[in-house]
Amino acid sequence: MSEPTRFTNEFSFILKPAKHGIGVFAVHDIAKGAYLRLFGDNKDDEHNTRLRNKKDVPPAFREYCADRGDTLWCPGDFGVMPIGWYLNHSKSPNAFHKNYHWYAAYDIAAGEEILIDYNTLEEPEEARKDYYKS
Repeated sequence: MSEPTRFTNEFSFILKPAKHGIGVFAVHDIAKGAYLRLFGDNKDDEHNTRLRNKKDVPPAFREYCADRGDTLWCPGDFGVMPIGWYLNHSKSPNAFHKNYHWYAAYDIAAGEEILIDYNTLEEPEEARKDYYKS
């Protein structure tokens, strides 16, 4: 493993086939505690997410949203979703968030999938049942 970087940028992550469909993978080594630039440089979350009524979001798109009961936190535009919307769940994640800003939980090797614990996304219990099995 080369010296892990403490910074990530637009060339740090790539989408690839994963165990659960598509996943986000590190292109280079990333140091523990590094900020993970998964949702672009825009610090204004309004441009990255939108709260929508569940009935207004077609079922095929709902799996890319965070369930809030009758509403969903969704990508701002499904046609240009930031790579972070493709993060997969794990009971042993290598990334965590502080107010939805993501960080490396430990040194992440190039080629390793970035995994998060969906239980930290504050979704209602009934919304979590199916996709927290793994």
